[in-house]
Amino acid sequence: MNESAAVDALARLGLSTYEARVFVALQRLGTGTASDVAEVADVPRSQVYGAAEDLEHAGLLEVQQTTPRRYRPVSLDAARDHLRERFEDDRDRAFDYIESVQGELADGDENREAIWTVTGTDAVTDRIADAVEDADDRVLFGTGNVAFFPDAVRDALVDAADRGVAVQIVSEDDAVIAAASDAGLETSGLTTPMEPAPPSSRVALVDGNTIVLGVHDGETETAMWSANSRFASVLTESLETWFANELDV
Repeated sequence: MNESAAVDALARLGLSTYEARVFVALQRLGTGTASDVAEVADVPRSQVYGAAEDLEHAGLLEVQQTTPRRYRPVSLDAARDHLRERFEDDRDRAFDYIESVQGELADGDENREAIWTVTGTDAVTDRIADAVEDADDRVLFGTGNVAFFPDAVRDALVDAADRGVAVQIVSEDDAVIAAASDAGLETSGLTTPMEPAPPSSRVALVDGNTIVLGVHDGETETAMWSANSRFASVLTESLETWFANELDV
């Protein structure tokens, strides 16, 4: 990481660009006046004073009341702690507010025929885990690649099985079957390998009314999902019927 990237990272943690540049400059200098900082950082001297005052209030630097004033940054450990607390406080306040207003203007029928997409393997994993966590009756999870059977999905399936949900793992991949068996999950292979291999990366069918279907194009995984919709019910029923005919049980 270079200095510009470090400044950008500090800005993402809540500092202004000038504050971040002044903080980095003082870490390089050890101590310095506004003129010293302006020479090192890409900040006009007139702007150094305000940025330094804000950094002082944030607990990130100390000021020596001399003429001219001298500034000294706090230790990196102290700065890390202050920034973490500041970030966590801002995060908690933001999410507390969002939680308080969540759904207040929502249409109660928004999921009736809703079909959604998520992009990115982590996002698909989270969506499958969330769907499994909501399961009351049954879950069928299938994938042909153990890379799409991460701990987060496995743990959600184990938790579902522990609370009495019928969980079945389907795969042609021995590594998937082994991982599921090691976790104590029921597994099934396919009587006939699918040729050519489908583009789907993984599928989760939940309670006959929820589906998450992932597709991987070689670079990015994207999933379509739907819950409590006619689309989800019809497609889930069709896939459950197909799997029932093809499973080697």
